[in-house]
Amino acid sequence: MDHLEKTRLFRTPEDYDYGVNTLAFATRKYPVKILCYSLMDNHFHLLVMGRYQDCLSLYQWIIHRLRILLKQRYSISGLLSDKALDVSAVNNERMLQNEVAYILRNTYKARIASPFSFAWNSADVYFNPLRENVRGTPFREMDVREKKALLQTHVPIPDDWEHTNGRILNRCFVAYKQVEEHFGDSVRFFDRLRVFDIESAIRAERGLPEGITFTDMELQEKVQAICVHEYHVNSYHQLDRKTLLLLARTLARRFSATKPQIGRLLGISQEVLNQLL
Repeated sequence: MDHLEKTRLFRTPEDYDYGVNTLAFATRKYPVKILCYSLMDNHFHLLVMGRYQDCLSLYQWIIHRLRILLKQRYSISGLLSDKALDVSAVNNERMLQNEVAYILRNTYKARIASPFSFAWNSADVYFNPLRENVRGTPFREMDVREKKALLQTHVPIPDDWEHTNGRILNRCFVAYKQVEEHFGDSVRFFDRLRVFDIESAIRAERGLPEGITFTDMELQEKVQAICVHEYHVNSYHQLDRKTLLLLARTLARRFSATKPQIGRLLGISQEVLNQLL
C-alpha cells in the first residue's frame, strides 16, 4: 500500500496484532497465499500468490478492516484507498528472493529492529527448526463467542490454529514452505538478507556515516518530551499555531525528521511544511 503521510496506521502493539490477524483472516476468505509480509507504522508490505483478481479482493478486504481500526480507535476516516498503488508482478525466482529480502529488511532499514526481533513480520517462520516448538493457545480450546470477542471477526478460524495473547502465529497462515522451496536452503536465504542492501554495505566499506534516522514511534516520544519540558504542556494539541510550527522546525533540525514524518506526527499539511522547512 502507499504510505500515509499525515497519520500512522499502527500505533500500539494491539494495533499491530489486529493487522497480523487481519492478514490471517484474509487467507480464510480468499484463495490467496501470503508468502511474506511486514507491517510498518504507516504502511505495510505484502507478497501474495494467486489469481490477480483474488489478490486484489484480498487487499481490498484488508483495507476495509484497517479502515475499521482507524475509525473505531482513532476516529479517523477517509484516508485509506483500496486501490493497490504499488503492484509488482514477481516473474522469476531471483525476483521473488529479492522481494522477500526487501520486505523483511524494512524494519532494519527504518532503524526499528532486526527482521528477526520484530514481532509483526513473517521472518520467524523461514528456515526455523524451532518454529513448531513455539506453542500458543489452540483455538479449539475457545468457543465461538470467545473467538469473536478476542479476534473481532466472524471469519471461521481453524481449530488447529494457535495464538499468543490474541495474535495468530505466523506458521498458521504464512506459506513459508513455498518460500523455503524457492530459496533452496537457509544459507541462500540468510545471505540474501545480509547483502541485499548494497548501498549500506558500500557506505560501511568506505567508512561513510550512514546517518541517524528515527521512527515515528521514537519521534512521538521526543515530541512528548519537548512539549512537557520545553513548552510546559501535556500534548502538542495544546500548542498555538506559531509554537506548533516552531516544534516542527525543532524536529527537522534536531532529529532530521522528514516532512512526511512531521506531517503525520503533528497533523501539518505538506504545503505548509514545504514553506516552513
